[in-house]
Amino acid sequence: MVETVFISSEWCFNTKGGVSMDIEKMLYIKKSLIRTALGEEEADLILRGCKLVNLFTDQVETVNIYIKDRYIASITPDTLRGNNIIECSGYYALPGFIDGHIHVDSTLLTLSQLANVILPCGTTTLMVDPMEIGNVCGIKGVKEFLKEAEELPLKVFIQICSQVPTAPGLETTGAVIGVEEIKEMLEIDSVIALGELDIFKLIPLKNEYLLKLLYAESKNKIRVGHAAGLSGKVLEAYAAGGLNDDHECVTKEEAMERLRLGMEIMIREGSSERNLEELIKMVTEEELDSRFLFFCTDDKHFNDIIHEGHIDYNIRKAIFLGVKPTDAVKMGSFNCARHFRVDHKVGSISPSRIADIVLTKNLKDIRAEMVIADGKMVARNGMMVVDLPVYQWPAWALDTVHIGSSIEPKKLQLYATGSKAQVRVIEVIKDQIINKASEAELPILNGKVLPDINQDVLKFICVERHRASGEVGISFVRGFGLKSGAIAGSVAHDHHNIVAIGTNDEDLIMAVNTVQKLHGGLAVTEAGKILGELPLEIGGLMSPWPIDKMNEAITNLNRQVEKLGCDIPSPFMILSFISLPTVPEYGLTNKGLVDVRNHKLINTLVNQ
Repeated sequence: MVETVFISSEWCFNTKGGVSMDIEKMLYIKKSLIRTALGEEEADLILRGCKLVNLFTDQVETVNIYIKDRYIASITPDTLRGNNIIECSGYYALPGFIDGHIHVDSTLLTLSQLANVILPCGTTTLMVDPMEIGNVCGIKGVKEFLKEAEELPLKVFIQICSQVPTAPGLETTGAVIGVEEIKEMLEIDSVIALGELDIFKLIPLKNEYLLKLLYAESKNKIRVGHAAGLSGKVLEAYAAGGLNDDHECVTKEEAMERLRLGMEIMIREGSSERNLEELIKMVTEEELDSRFLFFCTDDKHFNDIIHEGHIDYNIRKAIFLGVKPTDAVKMGSFNCARHFRVDHKVGSISPSRIADIVLTKNLKDIRAEMVIADGKMVARNGMMVVDLPVYQWPAWALDTVHIGSSIEPKKLQLYATGSKAQVRVIEVIKDQIINKASEAELPILNGKVLPDINQDVLKFICVERHRASGEVGISFVRGFGLKSGAIAGSVAHDHHNIVAIGTNDEDLIMAVNTVQKLHGGLAVTEAGKILGELPLEIGGLMSPWPIDKMNEAITNLNRQVEKLGCDIPSPFMILSFISLPTVPEYGLTNKGLVDVRNHKLINTLVNQ
């Protein structure tokens, strides 16, 4: 294996297993920081007269914030040395916001592009599970992702993906990440957790995943949970395995059951997973202490971030629903940093922490009017004021979609006898990634089971795209409302094969073929025409396009899907999740329909 070294500030992370520190540089910085606090050296930047929201005392104090290098040297009302001053009278100073669990690839942006979108929102730190690029490109994709993070003012901590593939034996992925690779990555300082692990990796007991948990525990690193639908004895067993948190709670009762077991709760508000309004009732109705709650987006399309916001949106919504502003800010910053044991670096405005600061004029309607990241002004009034480097992904990451020359129509057929067929259907649940197992009676023509738009039951296919095997899984879905046409995408959790839904085979085939021609992406087709497309050539997951161009493309895609009859928000995000074989109740992979609760393949035709 070729040795790769990532340089990030004063730390060197050696991917062969070692962690070293440039102690001379650290000693110089520490001395300089102390001298600045004593007034013996000039600060690099002074935020003068701001109202510091102190998350340790819940008090608001008028102070000057002195920054040296990328660190906070002092938070005193006294006058210390320094000439570079920003007058902050009338502004509240909050710590930079933290997303507790995000799949960057699900935004459809590269990390560099995403930084340009979320830094103006006040998000300065991400806890990233890179399982999407991991499933497509393996550990080398994860390392490439880390390389991209090196020169950004955005802080990136990794929850190293524990389950690649997510459903072994039930799907085909582009790579496998095993125990030895997890051990290697856990040696890196910026890898702060083992990524989300679902119950099917523990019960029945499997040494591979237990070893991953044990290695993370031995390094004193958090083990991220994924406990969708668990309760009672099974949830107890899951917690006994050493999982520390969960971001899959849908109801207040689910979340409280986990809290009682010592699991902390990430309150998720993404594009298709809208859980905040329900889960925040733990604070507003049950009056629980909020210290064990923090925010995440998990999966949120970039255009939704542009329109709504990021973690700042979660904070504003929580305050609107009755949470005390200081508690909401803690849930958007310090609580997450403490949970992942990096609160000595980020999550508060206090001496020795990295200078990530959000300045706002209104504590009840928090908007990031100025954003400091790594001790420098990076955004003002919703706009970046610095240029970030554009990262060039290698050629191997741009050629990951392979289905062969084209899909043959016969591959899309589900055959049955008689005039009617009883089939299993994946039923979409509004604002959630979980789905309902349902059934429908569909017409048969010339031995082929047909979709029925009158029942809103559409054909749903999953085409293997990593090895050009020709495998196609077939089922049906209810809830999209399409009256004509088809939509397709190469983002499909977590296997990331090509998924498509449609009213007829011709449009389905055109949509899938369009995705392949794009080397990955999203497409809408109708009556033999391509109505819209968005290339996602980096791993079939992310686009190198400029944000404005991408926003125009996805806006057109969503508009075209709406014209076809779909009235659900973020249809492509829903499309990417209804194939997931680890979230109840059904999933669809290239191998076929998956009964998630029993972790097995089942026939789409009932009683067969």
